[in-house]
Amino acid sequence: MRGVALAVRWLAPLSALLTVLFSDTVGAAVMMLVCLATTIMWRARLPAVLEVTTNLVLLVAAWSSVFLLYERFAHWDLVVHCAATAVLAELALRALERWGRLRAPSAVAHVAVITSLGAVLALLWEFVEFAGYALVDPRVEVGYLDTMGDLAAGCVGSLVIGGLGYWARRREGTSARVPAGVAGKTR
Repeated sequence: MRGVALAVRWLAPLSALLTVLFSDTVGAAVMMLVCLATTIMWRARLPAVLEVTTNLVLLVAAWSSVFLLYERFAHWDLVVHCAATAVLAELALRALERWGRLRAPSAVAHVAVITSLGAVLALLWEFVEFAGYALVDPRVEVGYLDTMGDLAAGCVGSLVIGGLGYWARRREGTSARVPAGVAGKTR
C-alpha cells in the first residue's frame, strides 16, 4: 500500500503542473493547495489507506473545479463536500490524538468529536468559498441554499466517517492505544 501512497502523492504536483500549463490561475491555485495538503499528510506519517483516500478525495475535488463538474452535474458539490469533509475531519481527529490533545475516545465520543470537527471544517470551507467568490471569481456558487446544503453534506459525511472510523479502529484493535508521547502525561 505504501507504493500506492507514493504514486498518489505524486499526482498532486503533476496535477498542479498540468493546471499551470493548461488551465487558469484559479485552477492552479486550487491544485497548489492540494499539493500543500499532500505534503502535510505525507509528513504526518498517516496510515497509508487514510493518506491515499484523503489525497484522492482532494484531487477529485480540485479537478472537479478545473473541469467545471460542479456546474455540469447537479448535486456533485454535495457529494464532494460530504467526502472531503469526512476525510479531513478524520485527519483532524488523528492530529489531535498525535499532539496529545485527545486520547482515543469511546464510540459515542469518537462520533461526536469527528462530527463536531467536520462541522467546523465545513463552516471554514464555506468562508473560503465566499472569499473565493468575493475576491477571486464571482462564478463561485455561494447562495443560501448552496451554503446550507454544503454544511449539511459536510456534517453528514463527518457523522458517517465517525462511525466507520470507530468501527475500523476497533477492528484493528487500536481504539484503546494511546498516541506516542501521551503516555504518562496528566491533565
